[in-house]
Amino acid sequence: MNVLIDGVSVYRPAFSEVVWLQLPVSIDDIERIEVTRGPSSATYGPNSMLAVVNIITFNASDVGLGHVSMTAGRRLGDEANVRLGLRFESAALTLTASRSVDSGFDWVTQDSAGHDGLAISRLGLRLDATLPSGDVVNARAMLARGVAEVPFIDPFQQSYPDRRFSDSYVSGSWQRDFSPEHQLRVSIDSARQRNRQSWRTCLPTAALLPELFKLWQANPRYANAILAGQVPVGSGGSPRDDQLAVSAIGALHALGPEAALPRCGTTDQDATQFRTDIELQDTLVLSPELRIVTGFGWRHQGGESETYLGGRQTSTVRWLFGNVEARPRPWLTLNVGGYVERNSLAPSSFSPRLAANWHLAPGHTVRASWSKGTRAPDIQEQLTNWTIRFRDVDPPLAASSTARFYQSRIGPRGLSSERIVSREIGYLANLPTWGVILDARVFDDQLTRLISERTNLAGLTPTNAGAVNLRGAEFQISGRLSGEWFGHATYGYLDNRNPTNILERTLWSRHSGSVGVSREFGNGWQLAGSYTGASSTGYQQSRYGRADLVVSKAWKQDQTQWRVTGGLQRLDRPATTYSIGSDTALESRYDGRFKGFLQLAVDLP
Repeated sequence: MNVLIDGVSVYRPAFSEVVWLQLPVSIDDIERIEVTRGPSSATYGPNSMLAVVNIITFNASDVGLGHVSMTAGRRLGDEANVRLGLRFESAALTLTASRSVDSGFDWVTQDSAGHDGLAISRLGLRLDATLPSGDVVNARAMLARGVAEVPFIDPFQQSYPDRRFSDSYVSGSWQRDFSPEHQLRVSIDSARQRNRQSWRTCLPTAALLPELFKLWQANPRYANAILAGQVPVGSGGSPRDDQLAVSAIGALHALGPEAALPRCGTTDQDATQFRTDIELQDTLVLSPELRIVTGFGWRHQGGESETYLGGRQTSTVRWLFGNVEARPRPWLTLNVGGYVERNSLAPSSFSPRLAANWHLAPGHTVRASWSKGTRAPDIQEQLTNWTIRFRDVDPPLAASSTARFYQSRIGPRGLSSERIVSREIGYLANLPTWGVILDARVFDDQLTRLISERTNLAGLTPTNAGAVNLRGAEFQISGRLSGEWFGHATYGYLDNRNPTNILERTLWSRHSGSVGVSREFGNGWQLAGSYTGASSTGYQQSRYGRADLVVSKAWKQDQTQWRVTGGLQRLDRPATTYSIGSDTALESRYDGRFKGFLQLAVDLP
């Protein structure tokens, strides 16, 4: 799933991840969030396979000269935001700084003290300008830094493996309108995410022997057998395997009783990811009934980690895209799109998209779409060189203060891109007379060639053998219930069919939805209530439900806008269980069901 902030992807291609808690944007800067399900690479670029979440912030010219908000919460964390705005004749600039601290859960499976809090600082700069030539220039810089508490890495650790991170994003775009029918846009962005995570741990001395490390690389079964006290020589390995096994057994015998004694050292999972994108997009309106959007892009991406990658690894991605929108009849709109990707980590791929919209009557539209999408294997999946190194080993091993854990992993280097074929039929009704908007859809997504194996040292080698079929329906309706009341309701049904791997059965719900109402009273008072829930369908996953009540009061003093907001949340269950594919479920728990917050916000004109 691709996630963008003002068109800048925060998807991390070196490890195929989106770290939601580290998004470099303050919630007070967000104008709206657009969610597009299904393959969308022809519109949003690489890795837009299952869905796209596009977070759009306020244009610098649409906000006031100042904004301050402070939030204090019970089990919801504390947060402070400050935004300053500057306006010029044809440009506007905003600078936002925020700080939030969340103590996390009260209890987690890995640590009864609930050591899973987060402290993060964010800094954002946005410039929107129109040049004398009429060209539009936008620039943005985002920074997120902080510490994420991590309760557990290995059963022998002596200190917490907390993550210290620093994420930075810089982007810019230039847009020229040659005429009302022809527009050219060039954008460039660069991202760098740095993660520092070290801890002290103690392992049995035998697990740090260099002879056992070499044997594992040649024959993992032999290495595990020797650590279990067995002699595997002559049981089907090569002559070289037998020779390495004899060497490892000799090293163990030389240690004697010391082999079982612990040796302590400092290890880490430090990693840096980086990416630079350049894209050109040309929009041409040939007639009121025909519009064409074409373009191309280039990306250089990589990762650097002694633990995961054995150093620095990079790859390049090049892509072409095109979309044609035509209206052969006033009641029919057709869209044909395509996306071609050449990735140095995988064979070339093509993702087409076909869609049609039938305008049955004013405010009533039926749509149908068929599309394909891909996700190229990431650098870790394809090029991993995973080795756990220890420094400051105490007592030293063979007169050395450094050592390596005996297990390691080398990437398969032969993986191809994951694939999806998506079909969807939907209906949209916009009834302004009643103040109602209704959106409903049914879909069928067939995912194949999935890399479903969980990446770890001793687990299965990644393959393209995974598959799953996702079928379902979504429904949402919103509108005014009366002059003062506004309501909304959503429902989603999902059928997870024929998954080939246990991980394809985790973290999903057959039934999910929400319902909410809000009312505006006189004198700036506003009340809102909602309920959100999801069924316990996923493997080892518990049911989830939450009710929210929010009350706010707004008023003006001179030209300054003030607002006080109080909120209360009630959880159906204070504990949540989930799975990452292991036999034992993980649990996160609060001591009580209720959460609350109080916020004060001030806006200057």
